[in-house]
Order: sequence, then structure tokens, then C-alpha cells
Amino acid sequence: MNKNLFWLIALLFSLSFGFMSCAEDTTVEDPYANWQVRNEHYIDSIAEVARANVDGKWEIYQNYKIANESTSPGLGGTVVTNPYETPASVSDSVYMKILEPGEEGGLTPLFTDSVSVYYRGKLINGTVFDQNYTGELNTVIHVPTHFALQANQTNDGLIVGWITALQRMKEGERVELYIPAALGYGTQSQSSIPANSVLIFDLKLEKVIHSDGIESYSLKVN
Repeated sequence: MNKNLFWLIALLFSLSFGFMSCAEDTTVEDPYANWQVRNEHYIDSIAEVARANVDGKWEIYQNYKIANESTSPGLGGTVVTNPYETPASVSDSVYMKILEPGEEGGLTPLFTDSVSVYYRGKLINGTVFDQNYTGELNTVIHVPTHFALQANQTNDGLIVGWITALQRMKEGERVELYIPAALGYGTQSQSSIPANSVLIFDLKLEKVIHSDGIESYSLKVN
């Protein structure tokens, strides 16, 4: 065998063995390592920014179930405590950054209403887990999805964070919504959503649909 050819084969074999060894030694980083801790730190930072509200675009609303328990019947679940100053817990509230204001005289849904919305949901690492439009939102070509706020026989109902936020939004309003894990799916995983995940939504309330007709349509938000 040609001596030069022999050394070439030996060199290629050595390089191949080296690459195999490196591949075996390389550890693939788990994108969901320390997931719960990372999500807790993330929502803490969002809460801090929202409470500071430097740009005046942030709103904080307490879990509607807690709010309802904190008020007398008939008051519509008005939050008694100020979540900007005296939050019981970071995980008891949703945090909304206003991207587009609601329509003048726009309606806000009651708990018994349905809504027509555009949305895109993602995790803190940017992974999109659900959406009803792709690319940039275009209400001319994209079709909204209808949801009932209240659970019924054919619908398990929306997560608490969504219900809390939607009952504070006007038609036409678009927000960046941050929902703590406790007001989302908590310690339960949901297909592409790991347990203990903060949920981030680009959410636009297109229309309020009141089950009893226009005569008893939802209340206007001042």
C-alpha cells in the first residue's frame, strides 16, 4: 500500500474517532431545566414592572374569584384591595400591558357572556403553544374564536387568568397578558404546556356576545 495513502487513512480514522468521542461527551441542555424556579422569577419581574407602571400602560387585576369573595353581592366583583400596593401574592393577579385601547363606548363581558377573540399564547422561552392566527394579526383576513366565559356541559370553561382579564377588557382592546401558573394550569401539564408555566398571551377582544340578546347586552365600561 502506498505509504502516503496509509497515513491518510490513519488520519481520517483518528479524526472520525475524535468526533464520535466529542459527540458522546456533549450534553444536550434541557430547555425546561429548573422550569418552576425560572417561571417564578419571571412573573416576579413582570409584577415589579407592572407595579412601577412607568409608561402608564400596565393594569393589574386580582383573580376574579378572590375579588368576588372580597365584595358584597351585586357589586360586580370590584377589587377592594389595590393590587398595585397591597397584593396578597404575585400569583393572585394577572398583569396586562395595553397594546391597543378599547373602542369608545366598548362593551365588556359579563361572566355569563361569550367572547370573540384573537389570541396567541406562548411560554417564557418564546415557544408558541396555541394561536388562532399566524404572522401579524390582520382582522380582515384572520378569523376570531368564540369562547364562553362560564363553563357548561360542553365546555370546561376558560382558565381563571383569562376570565379575570376579559372581564376587565373593552371590545377592540388588545393586551399583552401575563398569567401566573396558579391562574393558568398550575402544577398540571397540558400537551405542549409544562407544569408550573407562566402563560403569555397577545389577546384582542373583538366582540362580546350576550346570550339574552341586545336588550340585556353587557355593561359598558367607563
